[in-house]
Amino acid sequence: QAGAGAASKVRPRPRRPRRRCARAWAAMGQALVNCGVDSATSTEEGEPGGAPYTASSRSSQMLCEARDRSGWVVCAAVGRAIFIYCTAVGKKLGSLDGHVSPVTCLVGSSASVFSGSVDKTVMKWDLRTRRSVATFTGHAGPVWCLALRGQRLFSAGDDAKVIVWDTDSGARLSTISRHEAPVRCMVEAHGLLLTAGDDGTLLCSDSSTHAALSQVKAHDSAVTCLLAAEDGGVYTGSAKGLIRRWDPIRGGCVLAFAGHSESVSCLALAEGVLFSGSRDRTIRKWDPATGRPLGTFEHSTISFRQRSAFLTAVEDGTVCICRGADGEKFTKIDHPDGTVSLRTERQTFLSANPAGRVSASAGIGADERFELLETQDGLVAIRSVHGGFIGSTEGDAVAASCSAEGPTGHQSFVPTLVEGHWNGVTSLLLPVSGTLMSGGADRTVKLWDLETGMLLASLEGRTGITSLLEAGGSLYAGAARGTPLRLPKPKGSQPGARRASKARPADVFLGGSDVGR
Repeated sequence: QAGAGAASKVRPRPRRPRRRCARAWAAMGQALVNCGVDSATSTEEGEPGGAPYTASSRSSQMLCEARDRSGWVVCAAVGRAIFIYCTAVGKKLGSLDGHVSPVTCLVGSSASVFSGSVDKTVMKWDLRTRRSVATFTGHAGPVWCLALRGQRLFSAGDDAKVIVWDTDSGARLSTISRHEAPVRCMVEAHGLLLTAGDDGTLLCSDSSTHAALSQVKAHDSAVTCLLAAEDGGVYTGSAKGLIRRWDPIRGGCVLAFAGHSESVSCLALAEGVLFSGSRDRTIRKWDPATGRPLGTFEHSTISFRQRSAFLTAVEDGTVCICRGADGEKFTKIDHPDGTVSLRTERQTFLSANPAGRVSASAGIGADERFELLETQDGLVAIRSVHGGFIGSTEGDAVAASCSAEGPTGHQSFVPTLVEGHWNGVTSLLLPVSGTLMSGGADRTVKLWDLETGMLLASLEGRTGITSLLEAGGSLYAGAARGTPLRLPKPKGSQPGARRASKARPADVFLGGSDVGR
């Protein structure tokens, strides 16, 4: 690595659509393996697998799971058609055509799929024959959401009505007309039908009798997402960024969660923690019992490589340049003054004092602030606020020293940056204990560490991500335009396994030579 010459601050590159790359798919698959994602879920035969909660939002029903003559399949709404994919191999099996306007929502049973559309109709499809067997008409506007309970189908839409249908005969059993604006969210859970929409009202009805149990003004803006928890609680997210927990029977507000600055687009519960995604580009982590914020998932991660070794923080607080499978990932925390702090995987921070000593410390102060400078040959130098550049030395593993001519070759790194969401978060999925997957309008699917909030991997598609689904042992991402993405299925992983490959301090790369074990 030659002398770096003059350096300038790293500036964000312009966003542009990129083609999908096999290398990116492989990286996401390896990240899932490293984090112990085992997507081969075990479910009882004849019943779809699913999360232990039920969530609904504007785009959450663009994918659904069902069963046809070939086994478990995924159905995806793509324009006016519904595409069917085999979950075992990802092969497209066919399409369901009949709607004259875009399909907006899907719900599946063991052998049938129901679809709602902008054309104001709901259609029932037989997956064995690939044909429509019934068309339900009655809505005066687009249908936005569907729910299924036994032989009863619930549909809601722009006309502010919820219609109850008999799935066998297609007969209209009842109409619930207690909303005053379009209904965007609907969940059936614990024998309750929960609906909410643009009027900010949360309505709880009995799923069997359709009688109203409670009705409350949940928000002074539109309800944008709805979640029913296993413990019977109900969570609503609003267009103004507020989340509330409700007692659905009494209609009382139990807790409020404030923190998002824009519309809340999705909610999820896992391991006793509430997660929320928003148009403000962040994912927030909450204590559902107290409403206390526990963290925010928004930061990019970055690693620094010199040849085959990486800048790494070791358990005893020292920092070295070590060999490793993929190197230390630092969470990049941006400050308003243009400096950054680099948080290690052990939740400490890279630090450089005025004397040039580099270590890992517990908090953020002046020593924990750096500038990332791009050199003329496309590398990156890490300059402390005291003026020294971090790099390998002969005497110490890593030090920060000043150079009148700018960073030297041993103070320059090849960076690998994985960026956080730069547009709204649209969907959340918890594929396995310890990880969180998010989809965004920025065309990306990202994988996060559930405990620390560290961004582990990112995969970019061709268009915005609308929904995420785990079905038949595979992971799928719905696309705003075009066919869904089938995310790589991990192989050879065990549930709960964590990343085992860590850099070893004994394998240090110093001054252009390898110091072996």
